Amino acid sequence: MYRIFLNISICFIVLLVSCSDDFLNVDPRSSVTDDAVWSSGAGTKQFINDVYQQTLDGPLYRYTAIDNYQFDYMFTDDGAINNTGWNEFSFTASNVHAQIRRWNPCYTNIRKANLGIERLSESTVISEAEKERYLGDLYFLRGLLYFELFRFYGGVPIITKPLDRNEDEIAYSRNTEKEVLDFIVSDFQTAADKLPLTVVNEEYGRATKGAAIGMKAVAYLHGAGTVDASYYAAAAETANILINGDLAGRYGLFGKDETTIERKREAFINLFLEPYEGNAEVIFDVQYAYPYRTQGGYQTIAAPGVPGPGHAYGWGFSAPSQNLVDAFEMQDGSKFDWNNPAQASNPYANRDQRLYGTILYHGVNWKGAPLSLSSNRFDNGIEVTNNLPNGLFSTKSEATKTGYYIRKHQNEPVICGPDNRSGIGDGGNVIVLRYAEILLTYAEAQNEATGPDASVHDAVNQIRRRAGQPDLPTGLGQTEMRQRIRNERRVELAFESKRFFDIVRWRAGEEYLNQPIRGMNAKYVRNASTGEISITYTPFNVFNKRFNAPKNYLLPIPQSAINRNPNLVQNPDW
Repeated sequence: MYRIFLNISICFIVLLVSCSDDFLNVDPRSSVTDDAVWSSGAGTKQFINDVYQQTLDGPLYRYTAIDNYQFDYMFTDDGAINNTGWNEFSFTASNVHAQIRRWNPCYTNIRKANLGIERLSESTVISEAEKERYLGDLYFLRGLLYFELFRFYGGVPIITKPLDRNEDEIAYSRNTEKEVLDFIVSDFQTAADKLPLTVVNEEYGRATKGAAIGMKAVAYLHGAGTVDASYYAAAAETANILINGDLAGRYGLFGKDETTIERKREAFINLFLEPYEGNAEVIFDVQYAYPYRTQGGYQTIAAPGVPGPGHAYGWGFSAPSQNLVDAFEMQDGSKFDWNNPAQASNPYANRDQRLYGTILYHGVNWKGAPLSLSSNRFDNGIEVTNNLPNGLFSTKSEATKTGYYIRKHQNEPVICGPDNRSGIGDGGNVIVLRYAEILLTYAEAQNEATGPDASVHDAVNQIRRRAGQPDLPTGLGQTEMRQRIRNERRVELAFESKRFFDIVRWRAGEEYLNQPIRGMNAKYVRNASTGEISITYTPFNVFNKRFNAPKNYLLPIPQSAINRNPNLVQNPDW
């Protein structure tokens, strides 16, 4: 399959996008390089491709687990990460981790988008149809960039032209959150007006009208929680364009017509894997293809260490939490309950099929053998508690830290390890927006705007039916429906870089992030009288998270940016 980023030459990137590390990333606009780029149709197309590649190269658009460590989804002891700072929000404006340092990369690419918008309007080397399409691409990408800044920092400077340090005033002040949100919405709408409904094979990976409308709905939803609740109505109306409006029928839930539980589980697993990329549920995804562009070793970082000889297989740094596991319902739609003896003795039986497509747990078959994640085992009658390859509390670095590993996004047949870290299985596309999220966006926004009407039930139930779960009960009130939708997002969109932003816009940080990250101690016990060996399951606290509201609902603007621009004001309490 053709990937849009493959057309970009290294020479072109170096010449065109090299820029200062200043806050606004300003460069003179009269360079020979720029003139050469815009003097041909091929150069113009390469410029657009480069903005796509650089915009979508951030950690939100990879299968990287690192974005989830800050949430209530998982824990890591990866030595490359400041674990305490990440889990307790104890970093500062001067030492925030590079994985969430979005300021400079976003403004670098905003300048490129602004330059492209300016130069395209002057171009005489491409047709009007091409010009409109490329403008749609650039408005969409600029919308994505400002949306990322908005969700992390709140109000930021809005810049709509490629600044020249020799001519322009560059010390911009911050716009209000409402001004930034309205600007984002405007960019997505402008993109939607210019982008096509579909893309042909050689353009796969570029945005469509549906992607722009979908991202506009997601932006409205975030703004409804952080700026003004009146945006809920706009979010519902916009999302409904893809459900019942002009774009109805263009997208659908992958595997929704499967009739057996086994096939429903398989469909949910396959939805995220490379052989099924570009399916009907995908509205926008990021293109990866080995060796040109890869996910950065996800198949190794998140994989169990066994089967396979230690680090030659998986690193096991990504350990999902019991908090998340407990959120998955029983198959009959009831809540899982640790006070129910039958459920507590066999906690992975008869659960929502999405659990099996999201989490690897003790005893589940993985690569042809049961996965051993217990804290002990009995070998020839002798209890072994240390040096267990994957086992809890083992001294092996690849051993699980919570009793779990990630299943979602993992292509089971792929061999991991250094020899194949960026090989087969590391080139699967990353889904940024899919139809299930649009259904949940509509359901939440409509419930908040008007209450739990039949359309809200229908949107949520479509997703539940795909997973083999029963429909929601009738007669739910608005508050009850709100809680059901929030849990539906939690389990449906796990490990898709959505959770933190949900917690932020719900203003629920103290509820979810001021509590311990919990794990599962699966332990074998031997009856002293009969010698019979059985297994027990006991949740335990792994790490005590900390969240300071309202401070942590926004991240700090990098101190280096503030030092360069006296008109910037830091977010409160940072």
